[in-house]
Amino acid sequence: MDAVNKQLPSISASASAAVVRRQVQPSEAEIVAKLDAGVAREEPQLSPLAKQLSEASARAALRDSLLSRKELAELAAQIRDRIGGANYTSAKEFYDAQKPDTDNVELLDRARHATDFINGTGSNPFRGLSRDQLSLITYDESGSFTVNERRAASWEADAQHQDWARYIIDKMDAERQRTGRSDDALLETIHYYDSLPRIEVAGYGNYEAMIRMQMGAVEIEWPEFNTSLLDMLANEWKPANEREDAAGDEGSAKGLGNEASPS
Repeated sequence: MDAVNKQLPSISASASAAVVRRQVQPSEAEIVAKLDAGVAREEPQLSPLAKQLSEASARAALRDSLLSRKELAELAAQIRDRIGGANYTSAKEFYDAQKPDTDNVELLDRARHATDFINGTGSNPFRGLSRDQLSLITYDESGSFTVNERRAASWEADAQHQDWARYIIDKMDAERQRTGRSDDALLETIHYYDSLPRIEVAGYGNYEAMIRMQMGAVEIEWPEFNTSLLDMLANEWKPANEREDAAGDEGSAKGLGNEASPS
């Protein structure tokens, strides 16, 4: 009996330790919750714009895989007219009042800033984004961005293109004055257009063939060259209303010329 009593404390201590171990061991649900929390802390939190751009990129990739180059060019023209042509002007009051379907303060503020910018009372909320990011916003038809946001993005893309066009035209001129040719600048032009988003590249037609023809035409005069490739560089990305005004002026000039010429 004494031997049994001597063993009882050790047995009781062992049982108590087992109970304590069972009490401190976390449940499976607790383990999963902790793991999820750790993963959440490790994963970067995307901003609302970054999430929108990621989703728009997936939609653009699908669109580009389904449409031919010609279809992409036609779609791009339709979109640019819708967000910057007569269709936009006729519905401007509606687009100015358009708001994202969300309660996210950041998205609502950005849409308001885009409308302010379009109306000349604020800065462009998309200033400084890359050309690829601006294209994703401009040509996204999902409704994720308001029309004025897409218009603001297209204006920033236009501004960036005009900056590049001035740079490359100056480079062509300097190279031609120095060597009589502009091959380096023309090759850089091809690389530039190749790097654009596919929906934008489609709108330029067979630009590489045209540029390489210019490179091969040694005898071509600079003024004639200036009215082809350089006009494309400088005028292709003007806002629709400016292109229409230019076309109207050109048509008027041709009409006056025809009236002045003898029959």
